Amino acid sequence: MTGRAFIAGMVLVLGLTGTVFAQALTPKSVMQSIRQAYGKVQSLKATVQVKSGSETVVSSVQFQRPKQFAVQVKQNGNPVQTYISDGKTYTVYSPQSKTYEQKTVDANTPLTGGHLTFAGFIAVAMEPRFGEMLESYFSESFDKAQAKGKQKVGATPCRVVELSGKSGTMTLYLGEKDGLVYRMVYRMADGDTYEELVTAMQVNATIPKNTFAFNPPAGAKKEEPRKEPAERETTDTLKGQDAPDFTLSDMDGNTVTLSELKGKVVFLDFWATWCPPCRESLPHTQALSQHEKAKSGELVVLAVNAREELEQVKKFMQDNTYTFRVLLDKDGSVLNKYRVQGIPTFVLIDREGKVAWVQVGFGRGTEKQMEEAVSKLLGQ
Repeated sequence: MTGRAFIAGMVLVLGLTGTVFAQALTPKSVMQSIRQAYGKVQSLKATVQVKSGSETVVSSVQFQRPKQFAVQVKQNGNPVQTYISDGKTYTVYSPQSKTYEQKTVDANTPLTGGHLTFAGFIAVAMEPRFGEMLESYFSESFDKAQAKGKQKVGATPCRVVELSGKSGTMTLYLGEKDGLVYRMVYRMADGDTYEELVTAMQVNATIPKNTFAFNPPAGAKKEEPRKEPAERETTDTLKGQDAPDFTLSDMDGNTVTLSELKGKVVFLDFWATWCPPCRESLPHTQALSQHEKAKSGELVVLAVNAREELEQVKKFMQDNTYTFRVLLDKDGSVLNKYRVQGIPTFVLIDREGKVAWVQVGFGRGTEKQMEEAVSKLLGQ
């Protein structure tokens, strides 16, 4: 999601897990109640199914405090990523490239990464910072919350809450007993739908310790440690450094090599069609692609799509009449090079090929920061 600041103060919502809903139900208070519910979870095992258009992602999630988890992700039935932490070491394994990266887990530092995205709302239990970001997103994107009665999700009785606002309508199915999110249907303002469904859940389950130990598959190669200090292994550490080079194909099969663009200002937008904040930011990426300097060739705008199929991306572009150039990072190798921990992530590269500006997430005011950073590098 995004990296916006936490809004201090808690508003208790009586009734989300009780007999009646509170009178003063707001999007912010709904998210605060969800954060409280996940804060009580000590361990869990779950299967989360995410649907966006024709794409389906299924995650097997096992979690135990503190900072122990195993998240295995499949897209359309094919393994795409594995995230494992034993509380001391965090490992990301890519089945396509058969490579893995590892870093030390700092007990006092938020652990962010793709495991949060693919775990759905369960990520609120795995990393408190994620809950803070969602609370901010709810507050900015929705202005109304309504109780919509009760409904079962599988065999689990749930209370239904509908949030609505400028970003569309989100319907949440919250367990009557535990207040956890068992289903979420997000009908976005552009008409597309994003859905998360928990098809299996065991709360406070007993999980064997070896579940959180990473054993490299045969033939797997460990990538060399990054030069950045371990405690600052984020995209932000790239500022002032040479931008990692890459070659990717666009939707027409033409290749783009970053190092060949020296002398130009390059704007990278790491995104995916299923990501709600990405969808909010893309009109601004489109506007940049129509900038007078983009038309003259001084500014190059490249939207790097994260691990999606060509046809899915093509349809999305056509449906939204976007014309910016899309590069397909099918195995996530470029995202890994740029240490992308959440999408959207924006990276601005100067004429010397060095990273000049980085922004993780999209919120109120981000578009202005984006425009100002681009104008500065263009000398305007």
